[in-house]
Amino acid sequence: MATDSLTLLRRLMARGRLRHMQALVMLDDLRSMSRAADAMGMTQPGMTQLVAELEQLLDANLFLRHARGVEPTSTALALLPVARRIIGASEEGAEVIASHNRRDGGLVRIASTVAAQGGMIPQVVPRFAEAYPDIQLQLESVVGQSLDASFGNDEFDLVCCRRREVVPDKWVWVYCREDALSVFCNASHPLAPTGRASMAQLANERWLLNHVATIARHHFDEMRRKAGWTRIRELQVISRIPALVWIMLDASDAVSLLPDSVVELWTSKGQMVRLDTPMTLPLAPLGFYWRPDRAGLATRLLAEAFMEQSQDPPPQPGDNRHVRPES
Repeated sequence: MATDSLTLLRRLMARGRLRHMQALVMLDDLRSMSRAADAMGMTQPGMTQLVAELEQLLDANLFLRHARGVEPTSTALALLPVARRIIGASEEGAEVIASHNRRDGGLVRIASTVAAQGGMIPQVVPRFAEAYPDIQLQLESVVGQSLDASFGNDEFDLVCCRRREVVPDKWVWVYCREDALSVFCNASHPLAPTGRASMAQLANERWLLNHVATIARHHFDEMRRKAGWTRIRELQVISRIPALVWIMLDASDAVSLLPDSVVELWTSKGQMVRLDTPMTLPLAPLGFYWRPDRAGLATRLLAEAFMEQSQDPPPQPGDNRHVRPES
């Protein structure tokens, strides 16, 4: 009489081990007792004993032995998908625990948009790394769908970006600084000494334009239509890479409409100049999202460092300065 499922379950719960499932998978992959034993770091007699124990638990033969090795029986083939899921779940569980242990012990994973990379990261991360040499910071650049995805799993501890209209539950927003779109040029540009320009003056400038999907490009096109500009001179280079934007402006007499945060590294060194123009447009503020209830000590220390560098008090509800979210 065949053993019923409840009896088999009780046996596996009482005497079954992950090692049994690992042996089943390894033998299916390698089809050799000796190779499977080597792969699992055990002797061939030990592997034989492991398989015998599992066969006894299941009351079924799992492998047919022959001169060239072993072949799984129909029972083994039926059980293999379950065994692989068990091994996969065990590996995933180990990675989750290790990840949490690393965070508690000194790892913070940060997702950052281009704006945050210019307006937040340089002001905090170098100083933090010096102050906490045992804490490892892992930073990844995100934009568009990758930014959206950074909230949907357990991959990041902090997400540095603009304030968003909708975020998943448990993510808490922390304000850090204001931001705006402004017109920039290099320090040797004819407009740099005065630091300002009218729309009439800007109409005659050569432009380094933004990617069509950015809020900067949308705002530029809107202002251009309102001013009646029928034609503009432009550099035929369009990029979302901040370093390339700086290189192009530094090597030319062009101007560009950019977030203040993106250009801050170069304006702080006097290499680029922000112009006071009618094109200036407030943007949604920069800050970071995190989950305080899940944060380890390292994450909390970094969050505190960002908060200490906040430029202004958090805006109050109804404050109309922050009118545009990041595109």
